[in-house]
Amino acid sequence: MAAALANDSPKYRSSLICCSPRSADIGPGTPSSSSTSGCVSADDSYDSYNIPKSVNKKLKIHGSASREEVERAITQCKELVLSSPQCSDERKWLVRYLVELRWRLEDLKENNGESRLHISIKGHHFNRQTTITNGKQYCDHCSGVVWSIVQASYVCSDCGYLCHYKCIDHICRVCAHVVMTEKGAFEMSICPEKGLAAQDYKCAECATTLTFKDSWNEPRLCDYTGLYFCGTCHWNDMCAIPARVVHNWDWEKRSISRLAYQMLMLSWTRPYIDVEQINSKLFNFITELQWVHKMRKDLEWMRRYLCACRKGTLLLSPLFIQLGDVNNKYSMAHLQAINDGTLESELTELTEICRAHITKCQLCSGKGYICEICGNNEVIYPFDNGAIMCDNCNSVYHRSCWLRKGQNCLKCIRIEERRKSKINDDKTDSNIEYDIDKFVE
Repeated sequence: MAAALANDSPKYRSSLICCSPRSADIGPGTPSSSSTSGCVSADDSYDSYNIPKSVNKKLKIHGSASREEVERAITQCKELVLSSPQCSDERKWLVRYLVELRWRLEDLKENNGESRLHISIKGHHFNRQTTITNGKQYCDHCSGVVWSIVQASYVCSDCGYLCHYKCIDHICRVCAHVVMTEKGAFEMSICPEKGLAAQDYKCAECATTLTFKDSWNEPRLCDYTGLYFCGTCHWNDMCAIPARVVHNWDWEKRSISRLAYQMLMLSWTRPYIDVEQINSKLFNFITELQWVHKMRKDLEWMRRYLCACRKGTLLLSPLFIQLGDVNNKYSMAHLQAINDGTLESELTELTEICRAHITKCQLCSGKGYICEICGNNEVIYPFDNGAIMCDNCNSVYHRSCWLRKGQNCLKCIRIEERRKSKINDDKTDSNIEYDIDKFVE
């Protein structure tokens, strides 16, 4: 039974390691390696996801600490905040730890020292699981099975980090929600691997020593971060990598660590990717992406019409609000929908509905343009396929008329002529000499 549980554990899933006889002595809730003993990374220079080593050594309090011990820790943390350099990573983490200590103190006051229902630690906001789940769950810290019937467990409401009650004070991973909120962007370098030597041959998360001689501590490469992790911190989760999608339009799923998996799942629908800035040539090779990019620009202009119309605001659907933004950024969910072909059909239907309203509505159609070059009475809009807008004065012309006129804007020409005329008039007035005696009686 124990051997079957060990083989089913995510630590050994999709791995070359098989369950040896010694794994029979390992219980489902017992850490199967020494990777759960560490709390900080081996080198702060390459790992930006963990608390700095200096901060972790100065402040460390156990989950069963009393109210007086927490108050002393708060006082010590305040002193360290004042003594730390300004705008440094150490001060940032000290302030965050001070907030967590104050939350813990308030929790102790409310529960009178009983078991905590809500815990804040390393950016996580843990809530105690009170319901029994039918599916099998695994601890993100020790990768052991969580027996919800007999074992207490906590789950983070932000990133979904799950751990045993006994592991809550030993977790090493900073909340993925905190990491992505501070970064505000995906890693756009394809597997930025630095090698095990840069990590001092230790896990990037829990600082467990990695070796190829012992199959129980084999290093596993995360294709997203380019760092090596142990089997406890890397469960061989498969996911598409944003950098490979933007640079090569490669949607093949690759193995990533638990931290990277949680970060990508949390930010999958967030518009973090500026394709036009990162790889503008991708539009020339992916026809669907180019067409969606063109419709997004049309939606930007349609939004200006619809926002000023009472009936037009009803057409501002969630999809319109996401894709009609001026920042022109894409989320991984958008790019995946473009690859599947679903987003193109949805946008086509949405733009047709909005176009029909703008052309028929009296308020919206009254804000159209008349081509000054040809002078006919046809009303044109910036989002029409046969229209083009001047970048300087925002005048709209027929594309054929614009090319026939040599791409010269008539309004800009008039503005330039008035400016030169005004300059000449000012020079003429400055050259006039006045006789003072004529104005003196």
